[in-house]
Amino acid sequence: MMKIEKQLPAATGLDPRPGAQPQVPMAPARSRVSETRPVDTRPAEKLLTSGSGFNIQLNQQLSSMQSADRYLSELSEQLSALKLSISRQLSSPQTPAERESIIRSLQQVNTLLEQRSKRSGNSLDATLKVRLNEPLRSRFTLQGLDSVEKLQASGRETLIFTAGRAMPEPAVVVLDDDMGIEQILRRFNSSLGVAGIRAELNQDGALQFSAPEQDWQQLKEQLKVRGEDKLFAKDGFTPLESFEEGFTGFSESLAKESARELRQLLDSIVAAQDRVNAIRDQLSQRQDDVRDFLARQESANEKQW
Repeated sequence: MMKIEKQLPAATGLDPRPGAQPQVPMAPARSRVSETRPVDTRPAEKLLTSGSGFNIQLNQQLSSMQSADRYLSELSEQLSALKLSISRQLSSPQTPAERESIIRSLQQVNTLLEQRSKRSGNSLDATLKVRLNEPLRSRFTLQGLDSVEKLQASGRETLIFTAGRAMPEPAVVVLDDDMGIEQILRRFNSSLGVAGIRAELNQDGALQFSAPEQDWQQLKEQLKVRGEDKLFAKDGFTPLESFEEGFTGFSESLAKESARELRQLLDSIVAAQDRVNAIRDQLSQRQDDVRDFLARQESANEKQW
């Protein structure tokens, strides 16, 4: 988004916790009462009359937020229905047919989560954070490469990464003795950047990677590395196991287990619905702020903004 005065009520990413990155899996939480409200479907175009490029950009942001809100509304409804069914099962055991109904509802939620990118108009990433002006990226850690301290302690080593057809040429990362954190990040980014993979530190100081969502779906099944017997073996390539950040679906097996596992599933669903409702609350406020801003500036010259 182009830089403008601070009064502009729009952002590239929305998170209900200021400055926080969502963590997955989420800790169990109790559901709060959230007022049901209709999705805002008013056409954003009607507020944009000056025809400026800046207005077009805000129009696109509003449209993206509306797509995100429609998706989150449907997800919230399905989570609510699933939560009710599981609560009934825990309070009074139901018939096998009713139990199967819970599993079907769970499958529907998981399918909706799998369709997140398409159904939200590419406006929600895997953590359900809104991304308005950037391509969606998958964020993940790689087993054996999640600790900067471990990389520093291992000393000099050359890592060679391959990913079949998803990475036409091997990427070589050369690590040296006594490297600082910034140096390590630069080495990974300069080499893996050709495959769209970016290295950074997460909130906990762990080494985290990200890649465009579509590219990562092809890369993750084929990503391998060879080292020099410090971090990774030198005899052959080692498949890299990845751990993605975000909502990847709920375990259907928990719905078939004991009451304890069913309560665990219920806690996860309640936490997910709380997050969805919090994001919808902020989305609603953001849309109102942008609409109010446009209404006030409708007759103003763009240069004055």
